[in-house]
Amino acid sequence: MAQSPHKKPYPTPLTIPPLHTQHTHTFIILHGRGSNAERFGRELLDSANLAQRLPTVKFVFPTARKRRSTVLKKIPINQWFDNYSLEDPNERTDLQVDGLMETAEFLRELISQEARVFENQTGESGCRKIVLGGLSQGCAAAIFTLLGGLGERGEERVGAFFGMSGWLPFERRLGDILGLDSNRSETGESEQDDLLSGDIQGLGVQDSVSEDNDDDDESDSEDDEDQTTIDNSAFSGTERDPFAPATDVDDGFDPFQSETPISPGIPKGRTTCITDAINHIRDILDLAPISTSVSEEDSTANQNASHTAKDGIHSLQTPIFLGHGALDPKVSVHLGEKMTRLLANHMQMDVTWKAYEDLGHWYRVPDEIDDIIRFLQENIDL
Repeated sequence: MAQSPHKKPYPTPLTIPPLHTQHTHTFIILHGRGSNAERFGRELLDSANLAQRLPTVKFVFPTARKRRSTVLKKIPINQWFDNYSLEDPNERTDLQVDGLMETAEFLRELISQEARVFENQTGESGCRKIVLGGLSQGCAAAIFTLLGGLGERGEERVGAFFGMSGWLPFERRLGDILGLDSNRSETGESEQDDLLSGDIQGLGVQDSVSEDNDDDDESDSEDDEDQTTIDNSAFSGTERDPFAPATDVDDGFDPFQSETPISPGIPKGRTTCITDAINHIRDILDLAPISTSVSEEDSTANQNASHTAKDGIHSLQTPIFLGHGALDPKVSVHLGEKMTRLLANHMQMDVTWKAYEDLGHWYRVPDEIDDIIRFLQENIDL
């Protein structure tokens, strides 16, 4: 994959070929911040017995290149992008831009490369045979890449997506574009009402207590640098609501906020707020804007316009599974809920959400992995 001459290349991904002679799908799964493909990928495969359970699947685990961490006094660590706070990832979003853009470019090329294998077999687009997923920051980077779209004009999409213990970068800004009310009640009741509407499936906290304590042991091995951050408040518990209304303190410079339309060059009457949100993501990823044709009649009815945008933006048609530990001390489960709410209720995506009781910052075997496999079997020809 081509890399800018002044940028270090991404390490070669860990690739596990299918055990069966038939190759039906490829899973590309991203590790969390501070980890790598060998450490994360081997553990996931072994603990969940994935290769044996999915013998026709090729597993690809990329490794994030080293980037200097702002909260760790510029120490280089494996991270998909730099971020200032996990309590409120909307702080200092300017730090995230370069990494998100470079990681998305890397992932698009990796997906394209893997898709060509299936195109050679069938003569059709192979992107639908790709499943994209990630843990923690890997989930955040992967979902942002997914929303930015694949192909030259966003005309391709992967078959499915799954994320564990993640969040959505630029969630607050995207919410502003989509017209979300930032002053909603903090009691949780209105949030739960939102979660019970829209295209969310399988919502709830799953009472799935594991007999062993491997989850807690492994959570210590992932995202190591999160435990040594300079700003301890960024990783504290739930004393401060990360979704509280913004105060007078500036969140940080937003390099993409301006008085000009979000979709430059596209007449405002022919685009929806969903298209604007997607084009904001594409702008961050240094991609050209896309347009969906919305009739004047549809533009006056928000629900119709939303579905028109979904039909015209292929990434929005991707089925998504999001799982999160209800007791996650690093990435609050509320961040996962907010991502689910925005994607399902406001971008009209098909999202399956589950929170796992008594689980911290990791995935649960077998419960969560079983749920992911079941979800994939229901949504793709796995």
